[in-house]
Amino acid sequence: MDSDTYTNKKIIEFAKNNLISIKIDAEKGTGPEQKIKYRVRGYPTILLLDSLGNEMDRIVGYRPPEEFLKELTRIKNGKNTLSDLQSKIAKNSGDISLQFDLAKKYIDLNVSDSAKKYLDTVNKYYSDNNEYFFQNLFDLSQLYNRLGFSENAIELLDQIIDLNIDSSETAYFYGLLYKAKRYNNIDYLMEYVDLTDDTTRKKQSYWQIIRIIKNDTNNQSLEAELYLKAVNLYDKEYKYLPRLLNGFAWRMTELGLLLPQALEKVNLALKFGQDLKILDTKAEVLWKLGRVDEALNVINKCIQGDPDYKHYQDQKEKFLKTKTI
Repeated sequence: MDSDTYTNKKIIEFAKNNLISIKIDAEKGTGPEQKIKYRVRGYPTILLLDSLGNEMDRIVGYRPPEEFLKELTRIKNGKNTLSDLQSKIAKNSGDISLQFDLAKKYIDLNVSDSAKKYLDTVNKYYSDNNEYFFQNLFDLSQLYNRLGFSENAIELLDQIIDLNIDSSETAYFYGLLYKAKRYNNIDYLMEYVDLTDDTTRKKQSYWQIIRIIKNDTNNQSLEAELYLKAVNLYDKEYKYLPRLLNGFAWRMTELGLLLPQALEKVNLALKFGQDLKILDTKAEVLWKLGRVDEALNVINKCIQGDPDYKHYQDQKEKFLKTKTI
């Protein structure tokens, strides 16, 4: 977002007139403390706070300029924020769509207990009123899964299949995703990903498999192979996903696998923004490839960009030790 969204003239003008903007690195300074305080789990996360530091709403993940501005405007106008939804439900506590929206909002804000309470209420309402339609069940299943309640999600998807509701093939696929996660078993997903031509479902399948096998030392070669396949599926979107490319490259340095491909991807990431963290990854890849002088040259650029960050100094020291051996 640094290279397009944050530099957009309309975004800059909006921020200038409506916000006091602060950028925090979650790994440095007060970052770890703020990350815990505001329950941040993914990056980028943009928190919109009031003058007392209370969260009004948040935007998570990459957004192109137009979409980002639309979200900022919505939050500024107090529409569909947590306080807005709470105010509405206080006036109409029986509105099931409001309860569903509140559940989603609490999930977005990583407030699990409140989210689960509203999801259970919605689920009971659907059951009591025989409103087990595909979209109702499917949307509920996805939210339960986001919360980590995969058993609830699987039960809802199984109902779609058992009742032969329209779009049961979609339910079947997501059932595979959730069951793989719940039972730590990749077999059915591996079979599915080889058969499907659906790019979106291939991506989802690869990421789920990678999450499952990441900590299994017996599957490192498979992880690297699938990680590369997953990243290659985003080739038309690389401009917007330098972190994806960087993440792949860094993971390959940890595994010690596919290092030439890692260098290729990290160089692509650097085409879309000279981020110090991406440069740091490139230095590590070069070092792992035995190209120590080049690694030192790159890590020196990181040090010049942030002289006080100890990690860069440690990296340089590590590289120098191998150079003198």
